[in-house]
Order: sequence, then C-alpha cells, then structure tokens
Amino acid sequence: MEAIIDSNTAETMIETLTLLDLISLDDLQQIQDVFGDAIGIATIITDVNGQPITKPSNFSKVCNMVRATEKGQQNCVYSGKVLGEKAHRLLVPTYQKCLSSGFIDASAPIIVAGRHIANWIVGQINPDEVDEQRIRSYALEVGISPDQLAEALREPRDMTLASFEKILDLVWLLAHKLSTLAYNNLLLSRDNLKLLQAEKEIKQLNQDLGSRVWEFEAANAELQQAIARLQETQAHLIQQEKLASLGGLVAGIAHEINTPIGTGVTAVSYIEQETKSVVKLFHENSLKKSDLEKYLSAAQDVTKIVMLNLRRASELISSFKKVAVDRSNDERQYFNLSNYIGAIILSLRPQLKKANHNIIVNCDEYLSLDSYPGDFSHIITNLIMNSLTHAYPAGEQGTITLSICWKTDMLTLIYSDDGKGIQDKHLAKIFEPFFTTKRGQGGTGLGLHIIYNIVTQNLKGTINCSSLVGSGTSFTIRIPLKNGGTL
Repeated sequence: MEAIIDSNTAETMIETLTLLDLISLDDLQQIQDVFGDAIGIATIITDVNGQPITKPSNFSKVCNMVRATEKGQQNCVYSGKVLGEKAHRLLVPTYQKCLSSGFIDASAPIIVAGRHIANWIVGQINPDEVDEQRIRSYALEVGISPDQLAEALREPRDMTLASFEKILDLVWLLAHKLSTLAYNNLLLSRDNLKLLQAEKEIKQLNQDLGSRVWEFEAANAELQQAIARLQETQAHLIQQEKLASLGGLVAGIAHEINTPIGTGVTAVSYIEQETKSVVKLFHENSLKKSDLEKYLSAAQDVTKIVMLNLRRASELISSFKKVAVDRSNDERQYFNLSNYIGAIILSLRPQLKKANHNIIVNCDEYLSLDSYPGDFSHIITNLIMNSLTHAYPAGEQGTITLSICWKTDMLTLIYSDDGKGIQDKHLAKIFEPFFTTKRGQGGTGLGLHIIYNIVTQNLKGTINCSSLVGSGTSFTIRIPLKNGGTL
C-alpha cells in the first residue's frame, strides 16, 4: 500500500507532515469528487483520527443530518478512526457497519514511508434493511427529530456487497496511487533523500528485476481495468444525460400541448351545452330565428377556436416527434437544415419562454444536407440549454443567435449568446468530462463534453469557444460534408 522507502530516514523526515503537506487540498477534492460522481457512492478523505480533510461527496441525507449535530459528528469521526485503524492493521479491503447510522462503510489507508497519515473512506450503502427503530433511538441520542431521520432513511442507497467489494478494489488502488504521489512529492523536496532512494532502488532492481517486471505488469493490468471501468461508467453517465435531456423536452411539450387541448375541450363543452338548449327549443316548437342565429354564430366561433388550437397542438407534436425520432436514429438522412432548426427551437419553447429569450436564426431556408439530423439536434439543444443554465441569471432575458454558413463541402455553425460569459480560468476546461461550475446545483459537466464528442468523433469536425466576461460566449463549429449541401 506504500511506495518503496528508505530506512528510518524517510520516516523521521515526515514525522510531523500531514497529507496536505504533500498533496494540495484542491487536488484531493477534485480526485474525490470525480470519483464519487462517476461511481455514485459516498466518499471522504480523513486523517488517522477520523477528522475530515476534504469535503464529503455524495453523502446520504441520514449522514448529513447526523454530522450536523455535535454528538453525531463526534460519533462519525470516531467511527472513521476505528474503520481506518482496522484497514491499516489488516492491509486488505474490508468493510463494517458504521457506528452511527448502521450503513456499510470501508476504508483504504494512505501510507507514506511506512507512516499511516490518512484514510480514504467510502460507503453509506444499505444492502439490507436498516433497523428504523434503531435509527429513531439514535436520533434522540444525537438531538434530531426521529421522524425526520427516519424519513431521510428512505432515500435509496441500495448496492449489493458484491458490487461494493469491486469498488473497494478500485479505492485501494487509488489510495495506493495517492500514497505513491505523496511520497514522490516528498522526494522532490528532499534532494538528499531522493538520491539515497534512487541508489537503493537501483540495487534492488538489479537483485530481483524479474519480480519487479511482474509487479509492474500486474499493477498496469489493475490500472487498465480501473480505467476501463471508469470509461464504462462515463459512457453510461453520458447516455443518462442524453435521456434526461429528452425527458425534459417530453415534460415541456406535454405541458405546452395541455394548453391548446384544454382550450379546445372548454370550447367544445360550451357548444355542447348550447346544442342541447337549441335541440330542446326545437322539440318544444319554441325555437326562434334569433336563437338559431345566435347558436350558429357561437358554433362558428367555437369551430375557429378548436381548429386554431388543434393546429397548434399538431405543430408541437410534429416538431417533437421529428426531433425525438432523429435523436434515436443514427442513420444519415437528407434534410432541410433551416426547417429542422425551427423544429428544434419549437420543441424547446417551454424552456425559452420562462424568461422570454429571443432566438435569431440566420440560415438559408433552402439549405439541405446529407448528414445526421439527430447529432444536430443534440448539438443545438445542449448549446441552448447550456446558455439557459450558465449564461443568464434566473429571470434575465437574453438573445441567442445561430448563424449557418455553407461553402462547398464545409458547413460552419456559429452559436452565440449575450450572457455573462466564461472566466478565463474555466475556458480551457469546458469540454472536459464532469467539469462544471454548477456542481451541487444540478450541473453534471457532461453537456459540452457530449457536444465535443459528437462534433469531433461522429461528424469529424472541430469546435472552438471564445468568451468575454460580461459580453457573452460564442461557439464556432466546422463540419465537413461528405456529399456537400444543396440550395
């Protein structure tokens, strides 16, 4: 679990050092957050006494409530200390029930030069039913409402122990890498120790080179497996993000359709009552010309209202159907780009009208392409939703411009908004997976990453972003056209 070390010299030199002396808090937090988001499990890094070093990631409602109390925090810290001591003592992946909530937790020790300096704790899984009566009693012990803590217990935290054990292998591997990184940082700051360490490593490599090669290959195989698992998880999260985006469109369109349908139902109900009245007068031989004229006038008005609203609902359904079908179809098609962009924007109307955003589209109405309409739907939808999420504060109205230029076999799409812009320190990271400035506020960090993959991999194009804080953001996308475009 630790890097190759010098004798007592290395231990003496780090006797008073902590993990934060060797690795920055920002680096530790980023590694932990990305791991927690990718795997979907609670995680925190603590010192050997159970005191938190990083902020927790993906903690359950129960644990957050317990840690918010003084007594609960003391118990959780003590539980982390006991768990870390056990893992360090056994030096194999193991787990046990948390001393506070009863969830299953595990710990991997971070060891530098033979000194146990920190623990990577993961868990808060619930493979079996937790005793609710025990939780209620514990709530009274730490000063929480038993009903509130019992309600928080209903949050799903299910995971089989078999799945958890596989995750533990990855955690131990990553903890080993952190141990190695911390030790290497120590060596970089201790030139004399580094030279001494290098001499010892050379001697040891000469003695058992074959064994070292085998160990390297084994470690490399483990790392490749871990990378493969992370890539598989990333692909799964990207697919979930695409489905969530489509789900948002479904909810918005359903709400929009309810309005014209409701209006039509009201109008038909009114004319139904008027018809019953006219029929009654007719059977009673008391129907007057004025009554009939009034009824016919109302019928004409209702017919116009119903037809207008049915056409509106039909347009919404047609636009959504086209966009939804294209998203699930990865075949090349010949389509009119201007009409298709109009259908996409119509399907996004529920989101756009919340702040009455203005959309300007500059595209030749006769431009047709032989390409993948579903990819264009993903690109335009995600760019617009990214602007709505990041560019404009809640309720602020803005203008989004979409300009299409076509020359021979190259299509250029320029998307821009007049929002608050992107800070320089973030601009270089916007296409990285899981990077978001809205973490904890619903941001996944996958929207622009999906766009980047579609443009560069599916469409074999390029995408660049420029931004000025306070003046908006612009994306320039260039896509080669296999069979060109036509007007």
